[in-house]
Amino acid sequence: MARSRKSEPASGNSLRTRKGKASLVFAGLMLLALGGGGAYLQVTDQWGLITGAAVLKYQDWFEGLVNDPNNEEYRTALLNHVVDYYKETPDGKSLPLRNEAGQVVGRFRINAAKVEQPHKESENLAMRRIYTVDLTGSGELWHERGGRVRFTGSAFVTYAVDFKLDDWAAYAWFECQGVERPVFECEHIDNILGKIFPTAVRNAGTAALDESLRPGFTVIARSNGDTWLAAGRVGKEFRPRVGPYPETDIEDGFETIHNDVTLIHAGFRDYLGPIELFEGSELRMTLEAESLEPRKTLGVDVYVLTEEQFQHYEGFYPKDMDKLRELANLDARIDMHKLNLSRTDLSGNIYIRIDYTGWGSGKDPEDRAEAGLVKYYVRAKR
Repeated sequence: MARSRKSEPASGNSLRTRKGKASLVFAGLMLLALGGGGAYLQVTDQWGLITGAAVLKYQDWFEGLVNDPNNEEYRTALLNHVVDYYKETPDGKSLPLRNEAGQVVGRFRINAAKVEQPHKESENLAMRRIYTVDLTGSGELWHERGGRVRFTGSAFVTYAVDFKLDDWAAYAWFECQGVERPVFECEHIDNILGKIFPTAVRNAGTAALDESLRPGFTVIARSNGDTWLAAGRVGKEFRPRVGPYPETDIEDGFETIHNDVTLIHAGFRDYLGPIELFEGSELRMTLEAESLEPRKTLGVDVYVLTEEQFQHYEGFYPKDMDKLRELANLDARIDMHKLNLSRTDLSGNIYIRIDYTGWGSGKDPEDRAEAGLVKYYVRAKR
């Protein structure tokens, strides 16, 4: 079974995407659009063109060459290489949505995103650094007054891109030049007033989507190969967010997938994924559930699912759970307060579903908490 202030740009979430591929343009866009503009995510990749230069002895010379605005042709070619490398559409990738305390309260799933360089052949080299992103997605979040809100969103955004090297770190700035056709549609809302006045919800959501896209975002690539996204324009002051668990398994070759906290309510579920695993991979998960109500307990059901199994469940959630008779799974742990899980026999796109709906174990006792915090540390060796 189971289920403030705005954070600074250095306070956000980490996310690892497909091995060897980091879709920074789209990930940053959606995180800014729906994460409140105060979070960031981490991906690990090989930014060979930039971080490979870290072995050079002549740091000042190299940074001066790259940063010199008179080298516009060289800078434009370099930037095109970077953007092309990262513009693979992250279909199906999910990004966290946060409350003002920085806790995960929902997810946004990118359904489609398309990046274009409309002035690629322009003689004006500065115009070549203009990019557009056309995206659509869907998601769910918990709102204190609105309850559960399920929605779809889309927008067409134009960015001007620039970058700088500073102390062997690269900062690529995606400055928003305009937002067209922002759309926010509610598919489900728990709050009765939201059901009565759907147009007001739609207008408010569309305005929030438009407003949150306009600060743009920054891609930070450091010499160790890690790449981060931050809301707005940042530089050397940027500091990565630290999750609730020490990432001790990194020394053993494990890559951190999620290290975070979800605020979960009775009747809800959260999910982590897709996590791409390969033959011979090892997946580990540490989890702890904590009730927010004294004298009441919180235990969550944890399911390891394939893409097909996950989509089957999502077809019933949240309105038709009574019609879901059974759910095939790769692993299931029921009513967990603490969990340490390790699997070495998984491959393909894997999801971890954290369930507090009352469906999984079939029990919903009165002493269960209405809300709680779920901390998790998911890592993989692949």
